[in-house]
Amino acid sequence: MILLFLAGFQVNAQNLFRSGIFLHHSTGNCIWGPNGSSTSVPQEMEAYNIAHGYYGQQAVTMNEEWWAPDDNEWITQHAFFEDPSPITGIGYYLPGNKIIVIKSCFPSSAISYPGVPEDTLYPDMKTVYNYKWHWRHIINVMKSHPDNFFVIWTNAPLEPNSTNVEEATLADSFCTWAKDTLAMGLDPEFGSFPRNVYVFDYFHKLTGPDGMELPMYAAGAGDSHPNAMATAFVAPQFVEEIFNASVAYETLYGIPVINDPYELFITATPNPFTTEMEIKFITSGKYIAKLALFDASGKQLEMIWRGREKGEHRIYFSCSDLAPGNYYLMLIDGNNKKLIKIIH
Repeated sequence: MILLFLAGFQVNAQNLFRSGIFLHHSTGNCIWGPNGSSTSVPQEMEAYNIAHGYYGQQAVTMNEEWWAPDDNEWITQHAFFEDPSPITGIGYYLPGNKIIVIKSCFPSSAISYPGVPEDTLYPDMKTVYNYKWHWRHIINVMKSHPDNFFVIWTNAPLEPNSTNVEEATLADSFCTWAKDTLAMGLDPEFGSFPRNVYVFDYFHKLTGPDGMELPMYAAGAGDSHPNAMATAFVAPQFVEEIFNASVAYETLYGIPVINDPYELFITATPNPFTTEMEIKFITSGKYIAKLALFDASGKQLEMIWRGREKGEHRIYFSCSDLAPGNYYLMLIDGNNKKLIKIIH
């Protein structure tokens, strides 16, 4: 039933996730542009609509807002998302914005220590442990609002004169966890990552291997704000990644998440990939399980694997004939299903 539903899915006006708001401070304002560059997020959205043939109600749009608090550190975002008030909490933005984009600014990358569980008693401490704790809480709230699509940025990096090796290494570690572990559904404490959330890995777009913002992208020595070159580099990625993900969610929107007694496991590496990927997954052996490949519109392209063997499976899938873009792997085992996004 799930396969038939996906293959026959048709987008209607109520299912469109193409308009929203970007809540930011100074770093986000720079990326919104033009910031002295030849482009901006609004210009990139216009180009995106032309390239995809989106007009009228189907066109992607986004507004931006200098978000009210004095800072937008992760502790502030944590409190904002768990605030039940429809005036001072996230509920204020939910009704009028199908897409909500949030971020923190570069002071979040001044991480002091790896951290320990006791750090949560002091939630303003900048430790990797606390940041993970903040993110799990924020994304749990996002998960509870499937009628909205959320984007959360990884940290804005600090340029070399504004940080040190230890801070940069810790910031890199946290942002790597956010994108490669949490967002891939591999964090043992959080589990499956929600379908209505996308992690935009801003940090690694502008850093070198040392976790510091490359000087070519900084406003100047001692100033970690992104410059015109950073805007020109990130703004197109901002639009492409965010709207590709939100439009893909239109295909999944309304499909119920079934609570089952066991959790399916599936990973695909490398991701993004070029010609071949290794897919690992675990099945129960109770049912005939299926692993299928879908495109971003929900069309099934290939049945990769089908069987009833219990346990861990490892297969190599050659994808050299696929066009570049976003695809999905769906593992179905009885009433249990797991969907992960792959990028070619």
